[in-house]
Amino acid sequence: MGFRRLWMATTIDSLGSWLLVMAVPVQVYRLTGSAMSTGLALAVQAAPAVLIGPWAGVVIDRWPRRTILVGANLAAAGAVCLMLPGHVGFVFAGLLGESVAVCFLRPALRAVLPAVTSDLASANALTAFSDSVLRMIGPVIGTFLTARGWFELVVIVDAMSYVVAAVIIAGLALTPSALSATPVGVRQVLASPLLRGMLATSWVYWTGNAALTALLVPFTVTRLHGSGAALGYLIAGLGVGYVAGSAISGRILRRCGTRVILTVAYSAVGLCFLVMVNATTIGVAVVAATLAGVPGVIATVAITYRLQADTPDAVLGRVAATFYASDAVAAVGGALAAALVVSMTTLGVALNAFSVMVLGCGLLAAGALIDRRSPLGSAHAGAAGRPGRGRSG
Repeated sequence: MGFRRLWMATTIDSLGSWLLVMAVPVQVYRLTGSAMSTGLALAVQAAPAVLIGPWAGVVIDRWPRRTILVGANLAAAGAVCLMLPGHVGFVFAGLLGESVAVCFLRPALRAVLPAVTSDLASANALTAFSDSVLRMIGPVIGTFLTARGWFELVVIVDAMSYVVAAVIIAGLALTPSALSATPVGVRQVLASPLLRGMLATSWVYWTGNAALTALLVPFTVTRLHGSGAALGYLIAGLGVGYVAGSAISGRILRRCGTRVILTVAYSAVGLCFLVMVNATTIGVAVVAATLAGVPGVIATVAITYRLQADTPDAVLGRVAATFYASDAVAAVGGALAAALVVSMTTLGVALNAFSVMVLGCGLLAAGALIDRRSPLGSAHAGAAGRPGRGRSG
């Protein structure tokens, strides 16, 4: 019952988040007419994770995690409400406040999952499946409503989703974690060959991914001679791939080791990206994007599962926050790298270079990962450290 409650809360607050994620840049552009302001909105979403993420893990490990989850959801709801007046300054203030709250919310959700289910493989697969569905439909609905002047409705739905999630989690029964007085986090990750390898390969992978995302609009316009609709087809195709990949990810986690999964998944994504960026028709590009989504989400689920299974509960918040901050740094670094490489070469060279970078993550994973239990020792080495056969909750 505990997992079902947590999954329900996570799905509800994700619904609001995905509605708002692209609605904010659209609204900022409507208010300012400035592409620079739109880029600033995206930067504001990522910056708190870079600055606050590592410290959030300490709070997650030293305070009751249910309190952190309820507080973070309510803080995010309050911050989102700041956007209601409609002035661009309030939109940025609300976006910043929500992003700060999410720095605590996302790692805490990762850290609390082993406490409510012994079947981490199925739990992460189901969570990824619901998130993939929302990722596919949420931004479309949010931008549709915002473009028609209903931004306030999107804000209200997002705020209410956080409040409902907080109410659901407030009734969640959790055993207090054993607190660790040792100042760990990045140091704890670096002490484990498996976690260290996952952190390094994940950072390279998301840096290349972010760079390609930043170049997606000029790629669609100049190489595919498409419009906003063509971009929407690519994003929708990727979302379909995410849904398909998450549906089979639990089965793959039980049958294959992390090293094999990440080696194959990263290589497959890189190959799909190479096909996509060299496509001359929208049909081929959409098929490649769809196929890329399948191994892409499997890699994400595998990292989350292994992180939870091989990290002691007392430091799981800090380790999860380290990965969260690393992904944010990769997102910012990838966007900046894309602009730099394009300015020094051409769009075609940049697209292929970053696709090869993602492809190379497969070789990096094959060499850097050690598929054995982390020397940290696992607090979940019993039931939660090994995937069960049935879904609990």
